[in-house]
Amino acid sequence: MDSDSISKSLTFVQDEPDVRTLRYAYDQTVVELEAYFDLCRTSYDDRRNFWPGKSRDHRKHGSDAFPWEGASDMEAHTIDERVTRLVSLFMAGLERANIRAFPVGTDDIVKSKVVSSFLKWMVSSGYIPRFKQEMELGANYLLERGMLITYVGWHREDRTFLQRLNLSQIEQMNPVLAEAIRSNKVDDVILEYMKEVFPSASEKRIKKALKTLKKDGEAELPIVRRQVNAPEVKTLAPDGDFFFPPYVTDPQRAPFCFWRTYYTPQELKNKVSTDGWDEDFVDYVIEHYRGVEIYSIEREQEGKRSIGLTDRGYEAEELIEIVYGYQRLIDEEDGSEGIYQTIFHKNFDGDGDIPAYAKFELMNGYEDYPVVVTKLSEDSKRLYDVQTIPDLLRGIQNQVKVERDSRIDRNSIATLPPILHPVGQAPNDWGPGRMIPYRRKGDLDFAPTPAANSGSIEIEKTLENVADKLVGLDQGNPISQSRLQFLTTKFLRHVSEVLNMSFKCFQRFGPDALFFRVTGVPDAMQITKGDPNENFDIIVNYDVLNSDPVVQEQKIEAFKALTQFDRNGRINIDRLLETAASSIDPLLSDSILQPAAQAQQEVMKNVTDDLAKIYSGIEMPAQPNGGQVALQAIQQYTSQPDITQRLQTDQAFAQRLQKYAGQYQFQMQQQQNAEIGRIGTAPAQMGQVQTQQLPTE
Repeated sequence: MDSDSISKSLTFVQDEPDVRTLRYAYDQTVVELEAYFDLCRTSYDDRRNFWPGKSRDHRKHGSDAFPWEGASDMEAHTIDERVTRLVSLFMAGLERANIRAFPVGTDDIVKSKVVSSFLKWMVSSGYIPRFKQEMELGANYLLERGMLITYVGWHREDRTFLQRLNLSQIEQMNPVLAEAIRSNKVDDVILEYMKEVFPSASEKRIKKALKTLKKDGEAELPIVRRQVNAPEVKTLAPDGDFFFPPYVTDPQRAPFCFWRTYYTPQELKNKVSTDGWDEDFVDYVIEHYRGVEIYSIEREQEGKRSIGLTDRGYEAEELIEIVYGYQRLIDEEDGSEGIYQTIFHKNFDGDGDIPAYAKFELMNGYEDYPVVVTKLSEDSKRLYDVQTIPDLLRGIQNQVKVERDSRIDRNSIATLPPILHPVGQAPNDWGPGRMIPYRRKGDLDFAPTPAANSGSIEIEKTLENVADKLVGLDQGNPISQSRLQFLTTKFLRHVSEVLNMSFKCFQRFGPDALFFRVTGVPDAMQITKGDPNENFDIIVNYDVLNSDPVVQEQKIEAFKALTQFDRNGRINIDRLLETAASSIDPLLSDSILQPAAQAQQEVMKNVTDDLAKIYSGIEMPAQPNGGQVALQAIQQYTSQPDITQRLQTDQAFAQRLQKYAGQYQFQMQQQQNAEIGRIGTAPAQMGQVQTQQLPTE
């Protein structure tokens, strides 16, 4: 293929995509990334304890079995244990993370609070389908394969279902059509109406349905329903799904990249109506390219016998492989650049009038490729020059396995030592309780066995400790904690970029307005799509020390102790309460804690209702919380001239009110005593209301 033509088609926008060149670039990329793919296969095998000659009984068999046939061949899970622990920590951090949108400009301050709540709802509600599952998969890829790639887009999916409809239901869909059927208009007229209402139905089905409607009053007709209209987040395997050129240092500066995925025939058919894919292309690839063999790192390789897998990979007879090609192209006319998408099949160049691609378009509104990419280690500029957790721990795991196998083999020798016997007089039977004849004492004897060595266990413990230190799981070590925080922050930074792109997709493709419900808030909130160029700094952070309840409690107590020095109200007590509650259980705290303004309004309403009942002669108990706000309300109430006058003349009323106020005063005193018990001194009396002494006689 001519290099000039390749360069031009991969640099400048053409009227039609050069699918042949894209296919060539795709094939070359896959070939040139084989070294990285091999690294991923090795990491995959090491984590799962796959090795050549492994048997299901964890014993060595065959002529090359060492030190003997049936010797120990146990697994060692040094790598998997630590990867799993780190993934668990990452996901716990995501569950407890503080997700906030900070305004870039002064005009966005008010909306940033709504956006923060919206982002939390996106994560927790399922608005982004399988978000947490995709992030968990991504955490595994990041640690095991050294790279995390997440696709972010907008997913619209319409699906067609057959449904039995009667005339009343058709009338709700289209009154004109229902009236035409009832009035027995000419069939040709009715058929035209039905084609407009049911565009996906064939003429044969429409004619049959019309006949059935007139006869039975109902018929089966295809209804198109929008199943999905939401952000789409997918974690892509860096060694099987998404590819950049091997020389890339910055993924967003790559001239092209590829996403390989698989669809069922029905899914491809839906793409025609939902995403505007070429129908002829779809029909052709379904007919000629159905069925794939998915070769991934999970496949067996030559010389590597992995239990339960086949040499051929996974056969999927109903799937069709589709490639999304992304290019950063320049418009030669004005020099403007854009992200262009070409959807094709890697083996199809077109056939006559059938195009070689399903769709070719400028990705409107995208300045970058629709993926977020994170490397585990930034010790090299090259994207695919990475270090994985299996790389770090491979040698340790191998030595742990050696120590375990040696101890098992040593015990086997001690339990059943080799037998010394005269030449040519070996016993013909051996086992517990067997009768072994001998000519004279000393004909048979046991060979000496190696002494037990407790040092092997100590070596294994040392190796496990070293493994913990390398990945930051060494408890109590400040350096290890720093590494753990570093890894967690790297993962959550990736999550924040994914959420940022998801929100931008909502701004570009979502509904004009959306109502969502925040846990613990009775009324739904509304967010408007707004300006697509509106920007927010989206931060997702978590302190790994917060996973230790003792440390978290110490932090909160330290902040509470500071309140005694806060003379200017700089410490936000409500925020401190939210933080403390969130440290106990973030989900439960959302349902328990009300916004401060709403809580005050509720306390004021309850106290106002109570005061009205007290005024009418009913004795009321104080509410269990909200003492300060309640005392403020009571003070305002007693300052009213008519109430002051009645307090002077109505002793029973004064007693009821005094008792009610006294309960709130006692409540606040109890809280103060509890604080004194914790910090050894009385906290600052910030804003505490001094109510007047109500008369008792």
